[in-house]
Amino acid sequence: MLKVISPTQIFIDLNNNGIANEHELITLENIRSFSTKPSKMQSQLAHELKITNEDALGFGFLAENFAKETLENKKIKLIYKNSYVPSGHFLNKFPLLKAGKMLKLTRFAAPTGSQISFFDCSLCQVQHDIIYIDNKNYENILLERGFALEKGKAPSAQFEQNLQKVQKLNLRIFNNKSLKYHKLDCKYGLMAHNSQIIPAFQLPKDAKPCKFCFSKQKVKSRIGLLPHHQKTNDVIPYVESPATIYQTNSIKIFLTDFTKTLKPNNNCNTDVCKTLVNEINQAQNSIDFAIYGYTKVPAIQQALENAQRRRVKVRFIYDLDEKNNNIYPDTNYLAEILTNNQHDLTNQLMHDKFFIFDGKKVLTGSANISNTDMSGFNSNVVILINSEKIADIYTREFEQMFSGKFHTQKSKIDDKSEIIDDSEFQVCFSPADTAITEKIIPLIDNTHKYIYMPAFLLTHKKLAASLINASNRGVSIKLILDATNTHVSSSKLKLLRQHGIQVKTENFAGKIHSKSIIIDDLYTIIGSMNFSRSGENVNDENLIIIKNPEIAVFYKTFFQYLWKRIPDKWLKYNARAESWDSIGSCSDGIDNNFDGKIDKEDKLCRAGKKRKVNGKW
Repeated sequence: MLKVISPTQIFIDLNNNGIANEHELITLENIRSFSTKPSKMQSQLAHELKITNEDALGFGFLAENFAKETLENKKIKLIYKNSYVPSGHFLNKFPLLKAGKMLKLTRFAAPTGSQISFFDCSLCQVQHDIIYIDNKNYENILLERGFALEKGKAPSAQFEQNLQKVQKLNLRIFNNKSLKYHKLDCKYGLMAHNSQIIPAFQLPKDAKPCKFCFSKQKVKSRIGLLPHHQKTNDVIPYVESPATIYQTNSIKIFLTDFTKTLKPNNNCNTDVCKTLVNEINQAQNSIDFAIYGYTKVPAIQQALENAQRRRVKVRFIYDLDEKNNNIYPDTNYLAEILTNNQHDLTNQLMHDKFFIFDGKKVLTGSANISNTDMSGFNSNVVILINSEKIADIYTREFEQMFSGKFHTQKSKIDDKSEIIDDSEFQVCFSPADTAITEKIIPLIDNTHKYIYMPAFLLTHKKLAASLINASNRGVSIKLILDATNTHVSSSKLKLLRQHGIQVKTENFAGKIHSKSIIIDDLYTIIGSMNFSRSGENVNDENLIIIKNPEIAVFYKTFFQYLWKRIPDKWLKYNARAESWDSIGSCSDGIDNNFDGKIDKEDKLCRAGKKRKVNGKW
């Protein structure tokens, strides 16, 4: 499958050349559905069903996403019938055929053996009959799920349910450049080049309604009347949200969905922030924590101050550079309130993010104590572990740093493995454990099925080489990298793509801040360590390798959700972190690309600027 035009129009690579040729457009004639692309035919169908043009386009949004989800990476079987074969070049190729003979052809849309070439079949007049996916009739799938109608028959109950879902989502065209949102049938929204379809609840707070389509006056719909050369809006796929919490008796894992929070806040409304506050409030004796930095999150700060007042021993470690500065503005402020602290004063980073409660529980992962991470604006993975053994491991690491030993001054901690609720845990600390070389690469070298990586960056040469080797032996590999780091020279994104590995750059305001890997429905890697040489060999970092099928499948499902939410456009192009490429990044009040300029101050967010391609605007 090359491209879904609509649920009933699909380009399939029949001649295996990777190009959507005109004769490769498969059209289902027996059923009808909707699309996000306006047309007179769609307008007529909407009128026949007594629904609005806007609802028709919204239904097309759901139907197209369902079609893509159903067809992507599937082997498609096509059955043709009553094909009239003309005389000429085709008959010269196949002399056993006679002019005017009727053919019935069966062929998989895959590079398998066949007696008849579909390149030559472009000379046929072919009536496409049936498409099968996993031995199921694709038309029947659309009908059963309510994403299509049979000609001459009334809509099904499932069709009506989908229509109600469309109306509940209240879909809008959001122009990421003008910050205006439109109704789906607004002519100005349909002409916009920097736009996406998103549910109304995902609109930024400062988004403004289009005066044309939201005016009180009734405006005649222009659907179907747009010139053919005008582009319609890009579509951000709507995908049902998966579970974001996994829990057993002693383990709780949190995932944050950055596609739904386009601006950071300090309200502590996320599950991970509420859990952190709850654990602080329940601590009776001690709270030891190591953080890269801090921005004010009042609920967390208040909980820590209250713990200190009730005589809980609160100690923490943080990072400072040689000028006593931290990338997070309120770090020194927290140190004035919680005075029992220690900090690193080198050019190297103390990049850990972990809490130890009463020597019994550990909360760790990729999230900083910041408004961007605690609000769900960034995508992170955090784990809470109820285990005295794991707490002791982290305490030994904490004590070394609290005594003033950082980086290579620390001693390697032995015996860092534990079994908890049928899960095998291995804890690693940088730089002593060289975790990428000694732990992660051997896992990748023994992978058989897939490797998924939602990661802030990847610059580690040996890790990239290991991924390429795995891909060459048939392992399915997908990465989602943060837009901030994909343009730097040390990024391995370009190298991986050159070797056929699928890499998407995220295109949302927040960051893919996770540093994680999922392998073969078996292993999950979670931690603070970026996949870089400094992350492995220089900085103070921690990570956990977990062997548990349920946890791996849980995180894999979330990764697949993020993958679908990011358009395939970003498999080829690299989104800019603060630009019209990234949804909400020009109105979130954050310096997303760390250039000292915020929103409209950044040249890529200024009105009138186009995207830079090959060095030219």
